[in-house]
Amino acid sequence: MAPPAVDDHSERELILRAQRYEADALADLFESNFDPLQRYVTAIVGDEAKAEEVLRQVFLKALESLPKFRRYETGFRPWLYRIANSILTGRARGTAASAAALPEGIGQDRLRRAIARLTPDQHDVLCLRFIAGLPATTVARATGRRTGQVLALQHRALLALRQSLAPEPAEAATEAS
Repeated sequence: MAPPAVDDHSERELILRAQRYEADALADLFESNFDPLQRYVTAIVGDEAKAEEVLRQVFLKALESLPKFRRYETGFRPWLYRIANSILTGRARGTAASAAALPEGIGQDRLRRAIARLTPDQHDVLCLRFIAGLPATTVARATGRRTGQVLALQHRALLALRQSLAPEPAEAATEAS
């Protein structure tokens, strides 16, 4: 059972207690953010074992950096996503959707190629918005952008994917027959 969501004031108090390394505060803070971060990282790397390794790195880095945390107004979860993104930057980018969720005729390999053509910023925004399920305002805070910039990146990324995944001329001719 996930811990209940906390308001901004409660989260700040929880963070301040965690910065003093109070065990129950650390547990509450990390447990309440684990599942969404795990879904996000697993979707990016595409492998649960690799995702576990990334998550270990994320939470270790967060624990090491916790005394310096001062982003109370933007929140703890966006800060964790920023740490995860910095760790994932050097990794090969995974697919942002499962083959089961794809329109008929679009294979996972084709989707991977289309996603690989996105800019890193477009990829991150799509993953945060649609895999992590974060609202644009939270993605903006997590990536250090304005909400309008996030929405523009999302729009351009979706257009690029639509173009990349449009039926190829040979496919279109076959479908018309």
